[in-house]
Amino acid sequence: MSHHPAYATSPDINMTELFIAKWAILGCGWISNHFVNDLRLSPSSRGITGVSHAIVAVGARSLANAEDFISRSCPRGGAAQEAGLVNCTPKAYGSYQEAMNDPNVSVIYIGTINTSHFDLAHFALEHGKNCLVEKPACLNSAEWTMLSRLAKEKELFLMEGVWTRFNPVLLAVEEAVHRGDIGDIRCLYSDYAMDVFGKQPDTSRFLSAELAGGALLDIGPYPMVWALTMLYRHPLNQITQPGVIGTTMLLHTTGVDLATSITMTFERLKAVAFCTVNLLSATNKAQHTRIVGSKGEIIVQGYTSRPRSYLVRKLIDATQEGGDFHPDEVFDMPFGGYGLHYEADAVAECLKFGLKESPRMLHAETLMTMQIYDEARRKGRYILPSGLEKVSLGE
Repeated sequence: MSHHPAYATSPDINMTELFIAKWAILGCGWISNHFVNDLRLSPSSRGITGVSHAIVAVGARSLANAEDFISRSCPRGGAAQEAGLVNCTPKAYGSYQEAMNDPNVSVIYIGTINTSHFDLAHFALEHGKNCLVEKPACLNSAEWTMLSRLAKEKELFLMEGVWTRFNPVLLAVEEAVHRGDIGDIRCLYSDYAMDVFGKQPDTSRFLSAELAGGALLDIGPYPMVWALTMLYRHPLNQITQPGVIGTTMLLHTTGVDLATSITMTFERLKAVAFCTVNLLSATNKAQHTRIVGSKGEIIVQGYTSRPRSYLVRKLIDATQEGGDFHPDEVFDMPFGGYGLHYEADAVAECLKFGLKESPRMLHAETLMTMQIYDEARRKGRYILPSGLEKVSLGE
């Protein structure tokens, strides 16, 4: 089973030639550390032969931070550098803009705080650089619309980094669901939680309104990606946007959401999705996502963001109400690293084949997701501090 989409190619593209994505890493935090660690893993270890990765530049708010990050996380660079395919080591820069302007950089990874995503992505595109921006790509749908238009005008690649879309378990479950292995889809339940409330200060990136924190923007994309890939992308749905019939939000005293639930209906499928996130409780590591069909169910095991196994539970008699199940079929899909390398490989493949957006993570789906978030925040009265949103809704 292929984990990669088919790409339209031109006669000028050599399919067998190795393409090396030359990355600038912006931000030296937790997610950037995982990203560069995964870029160091040999693509051949996961069956990838056509692309590899070099870490050319690291940008931080100070030169010392960038230098320290390189020495700790990627002193020799990425897999291409460690294999001797690229003769350079990462260069440290004391500003994000300097790193993006490095002439050897072909693609930018933005792993900074939520409030900086739009400005940095806009700068990258304005200066002719392809861009992968961590989720949430922006703070609202108007910001994303501007970035998407700019990328198209400049003929550059742009993608929101919802890395779970490229996870092998999600791809396998998506194939099984769309193939009809559990019959007609009835319900999808997907949850993600972190117990940071009362354990981290209100100034943390999760709880601070000034940093655009909260459950929805920070971890909301994880349950949402399961709903969109399983239901919105289902062949019988015919790319019909969901109806959002309910949102519930619990606000913190800082103004951000501590918990949010979003209920979506898919009329063509006669199916419903329940997506929930919260910062109040520790996550249930055994089960985060459950997809129920007319002939059985699939339970995704492990974190919603990076599962490594799933089980299929089929009804013995699908006509019986409350019927018994056959023994569970468990599918373990272990992989090295954190799981961000699958996303990086997909970006490199898009660049190799000249695509300006990924077939797995289309601009239109990011826009639709941001519009759902806009509506959830409006109904929940989560209002970002003045000046954080660089483009206002309605502009």
